[in-house]
Amino acid sequence: MPKLWTVNSNSDPTGATPAGSRPAPRPVKDDSNPALRKLAWVAGLSFAFVMIAAWIFGLFIYDPGLLVDELEDRSFGEAAEVICSEHTEAVSTLPRAENAEDPGQRADVITEANGYLTAMVNQLWLEVPSDPPVASEAVEEWLGDWETHIEDRQEYADALRDDPQARFAESAKGTRQVSRAIDGFAQVNRMTSCETTGDVG
Repeated sequence: MPKLWTVNSNSDPTGATPAGSRPAPRPVKDDSNPALRKLAWVAGLSFAFVMIAAWIFGLFIYDPGLLVDELEDRSFGEAAEVICSEHTEAVSTLPRAENAEDPGQRADVITEANGYLTAMVNQLWLEVPSDPPVASEAVEEWLGDWETHIEDRQEYADALRDDPQARFAESAKGTRQVSRAIDGFAQVNRMTSCETTGDVG
């Protein structure tokens, strides 16, 4: 019995793709260079290693050292904070400038406050470290700035008694007001109670 060959209606004996059907996907050729892939992998690994090493160094090894004006020994700062807090608290209990009845009364309050601050500085002189010399010189300079600031305050109080319109004028230290130098040293050495009281300006 002769065989009958069945022709698929979807096939084209010429090999052409029938209309409406998708051609078979062609394999994608990998044109990347193995050496470049390896180089990128090594670079990424190296970057991760450097970042981890930097984090460990910053957290456990790096020592930024002392700040400008910072005392290595905390003994003076701790003692000064106790002394200053006692006297500046007393200053804070005095009447505020806006509550003064007249310039003369304001001058009296400033003079009284100066008495507390002078006593504070006198006590601080007794705590000046003798060693190392650089610490002793730094503290002595700072206390000298405090004495200048108190003198400026007293000059202002005296001027108020003669001129109700008198203005508080601060001595300069370098390019800034002496009170800025006082406050900067106090802040660096964590003696916040030893900053200027701000009750005059």
